Amino acid sequence: HGKILTQKTCYCSVACQSEDWNAHRHMCKPSTLDTLTRDLRKSDITKGMEFQVSVVEMLSPGRFFVHVESPELIDALKAITVELQKSNGSMLRTEYKPDTGEVCAIKYSLDQNWYRGVVQSVAADERSANILYIDFGNEEDVTLDRIKPLAASIEPIPPCAMECTVAGITPVTDCWMGECCIAVRQLVAGKSLKLTVVDTDKNGRTYAVDILLASIGKQLSTFLMDHGYAVSEVVNTKPTEVEIDSLVSASLENFRSQSRGKNENIEAQPPDPLTQGLGDTFAAMVTHLQSPYDIICQKLDNASVIQELQLKLREHGSQTPASENFRPAPGTVCCSLFSEDNQWYRAKVLGYSSEEKVCVGYIDFGNSEEVELSRLRPINNELLALPTQAIPCALAGVRPTAEDWSEEIVMMLKRMVCNRFLRVEILGQREGMALVALIDESSDPQGNVAELLVAAGYALSANSPDKDNATKGQTEGASTEFAHGCHPVPLPSLGTELLWTCAELPTNGQMMSLVVSVIEHPGEFYCYKCNQEDLQVLVDLGDELRHHCETDMTPCIPSVGEPCCALFSGDGAWYRGVVQSVHPDGNARVYFVDYGNTNEVEQANLRAITPRLLEHHFLAIRCWLSGVEPLGPQWGTESISRFQALCVGQQLLGRVLSITERGYGLELESGGQDVAVTLLSEQLAKATGQSPAQAKPAPTVRKTLQQQPIQNSTQRGITTLGTFPLKWKTMELPRNETFQPTIAAVVSPSLFYVLNPIQVNVERLQNVMMDLGVYCTINYSPSHCKPMPGAACCAQFSGDKNWYRAVVLGTTETEASVLYADYGNSEKLPFASILPIPTEFLQLPFQITRCALKGTEHFPSVWPVEVLEVFRAMLCDGVLASVQAFDGHSNLLSVSLHMERGGGSLNSMILEVLQSTQACNAQTLVPRQEPAKSPVLTTVPDKTSDNSLVAEQDEATTATAPVTGMSVNVLLCPVEGNVTQHNGKSGI
Repeated sequence: HGKILTQKTCYCSVACQSEDWNAHRHMCKPSTLDTLTRDLRKSDITKGMEFQVSVVEMLSPGRFFVHVESPELIDALKAITVELQKSNGSMLRTEYKPDTGEVCAIKYSLDQNWYRGVVQSVAADERSANILYIDFGNEEDVTLDRIKPLAASIEPIPPCAMECTVAGITPVTDCWMGECCIAVRQLVAGKSLKLTVVDTDKNGRTYAVDILLASIGKQLSTFLMDHGYAVSEVVNTKPTEVEIDSLVSASLENFRSQSRGKNENIEAQPPDPLTQGLGDTFAAMVTHLQSPYDIICQKLDNASVIQELQLKLREHGSQTPASENFRPAPGTVCCSLFSEDNQWYRAKVLGYSSEEKVCVGYIDFGNSEEVELSRLRPINNELLALPTQAIPCALAGVRPTAEDWSEEIVMMLKRMVCNRFLRVEILGQREGMALVALIDESSDPQGNVAELLVAAGYALSANSPDKDNATKGQTEGASTEFAHGCHPVPLPSLGTELLWTCAELPTNGQMMSLVVSVIEHPGEFYCYKCNQEDLQVLVDLGDELRHHCETDMTPCIPSVGEPCCALFSGDGAWYRGVVQSVHPDGNARVYFVDYGNTNEVEQANLRAITPRLLEHHFLAIRCWLSGVEPLGPQWGTESISRFQALCVGQQLLGRVLSITERGYGLELESGGQDVAVTLLSEQLAKATGQSPAQAKPAPTVRKTLQQQPIQNSTQRGITTLGTFPLKWKTMELPRNETFQPTIAAVVSPSLFYVLNPIQVNVERLQNVMMDLGVYCTINYSPSHCKPMPGAACCAQFSGDKNWYRAVVLGTTETEASVLYADYGNSEKLPFASILPIPTEFLQLPFQITRCALKGTEHFPSVWPVEVLEVFRAMLCDGVLASVQAFDGHSNLLSVSLHMERGGGSLNSMILEVLQSTQACNAQTLVPRQEPAKSPVLTTVPDKTSDNSLVAEQDEATTATAPVTGMSVNVLLCPVEGNVTQHNGKSGI
């Protein structure tokens, strides 16, 4: 039975929800109503009250959560937490279907404990819900089997986390900027603050407040306004024409009064615009967007010309000194140093806002800003020769659903068109703008942006009966306003239309795991989402591309904006790419879409791409670090090196704070450190909008889930933060000595783990275990990261709750399968029981060693399931092995069966089974490398390999590694039960 829309049904039990209601309702004894937010007791907090608080969740100045520092709140929170565990600990794992607004008991994903949470929304498929933990302020999506009705024994006290907003101000833009949120988090993190309640909403759930920042002696609202993040909350009225004329006149008068006798730059008039013709079609990228009626794009055919212009501007700007005599007149063109990246661009002077500040518009990109007069330089005739590259456009065929375009629609449109290659079709003109259709050829099917806006209800069709006069006759007279333009050269037809998509990041404020692939500087880098599917796609694509490009030698004529297969000179492997520019000799500059780097590629090393190779979205995502900018005109070598050290080879946590033409503005965390805060604290960057003279070192705050800041461990010189490294040292075993390996875990013939047959240095291992336990206890903070298979970590053994060194075998959404690196047994653990490991704990090699069968050059990237089953079955009954080589990553073994099992080489048998399987599948796979700037990926375990081989065997479970020539002292190890004896030797 379902829930009635007009009245809430009260069920007698959770199981009752799954019954046939028509039959069950006659015997159903209704329970009390589910607890809704309004059913909780209202807080007695009123206007004018003051408290000492700590911020527990800061989303933005417009929404954050605090805990009042009082013994009563701490006692209440403890009592609720204890009662929640007691009342839900023994409940059956039955799926409960909550209502929106209902307060429930929720099982938190990180520590698996129960907390109060309000259901903010339920997914359309009714399998998950979005939860706000009302006593702490954080949110997450949870499956319904982790939601239970709130027990009657739980006191309906008000939420322990006060939801607040800073009173009396609004953001300068339509939403709080990411840089602003980072700055506020730095000011309030880990501090006891004085909060004043200014007002409350009518429900008494949200409080308008102000906070005294004792460290700077200002209220938070004052700080936000002083730094240009916010303005006083007033009713905005649209200026009249008289007011606009008055402002323009004042600006001109200000210019005239200050410009007598100075260089007014009158000779530097704007260059001619690019000319296009009605019906022209070209590939383009949107560089600026204000609304569907105000779009700026650049032709991709001109990418190389624009790049050459930027190099000349950089050289000219750096060689031309600032002059107090230079005061360019409005309407003239000069060189301007853009505030976001400190690079030189051509700019038109729009007007003077003060004696020393001027508004400029960047004529090749369409955006504008206010800059100091000292950031302008005269321009020469050579730099004015190139036509204006910004093409002003308006989206044809649509009109707003209201009087004007809302910010929500503008943000939606930015997500649809920014950072994408689009096909632009010119349909007409209006007020000097091209009326265009924008076609997203990467979507499947191809998407007309205007049609998508109308279909989604964000816009009305311009052809609807009540369309306004501004949209009538959009195409009239268009041919007389445009000159004939150029058309891009099409890619040779493959018989099937090419469609592709690009990866996107969620913009709902949630943290996600990311891996950086290419770094130019903190203002431009490329990353991809860290998940098993995308990592497997990278492996599969390499093999398919190699096979396709080596068998299909059809020549490819590159076309700007079109996808292709390109040979990367760094490793001689084939990758997916998009042509950025084409040189006269036919060679092309190619953007490698799965990694983010670009390279010059000869035409002979290009191949036409097939639709099958475009089925998976392009993986590289262009990003920039929010909240910081370089100390000088551009990022210095030291800053870039530090940023690389924080990001390269690490699994990062990221949150999208904004979306611009430069990509996603991210807040990044590396090993518990906020990357932007680290650069600021080490004086390698300055906060956005701050002058170099104002830049001061800020305290580095380590972000944790506890209420109090955690101090780094200093025992035995542990000074580095933990990571989940893929490159950990494995012991090189003696060559050509036959031994019977103790198999710890099997991923595939390309990767399995063997316990080291050489004696253990017991004393060193004991010291490492002791230090590791102390470190993890002091620095414990449940990790949001999902470690990659093969990564080293610290793992808390479920048997004794002690911490040990481990290697990740595989992961699911909620847990990881780990192999204890010094003992050989394995188990599955929640992510809360796994921590990053500092490099100090990796100096002593693990007692497990990475191994592979010799002959890896013949092995596929992905092993067929049938072959994996045969390999595991053969290893189960024991084998003999000898090390033939060490490739720097693994010991390469020659493995044979015991004579009583018929003998024979396991290496040969596996290859025969593989060849037989491949013959059936008609496909051969071989490993490959990635472009030089991308991280080298280790073999990705098959999903079937989460459980290690030895986890199913009694002998292996006790982790008894044979030790040559000595009896080994018993250590505390992650194995339940007593230490057993094998062959007269003790097991560790």
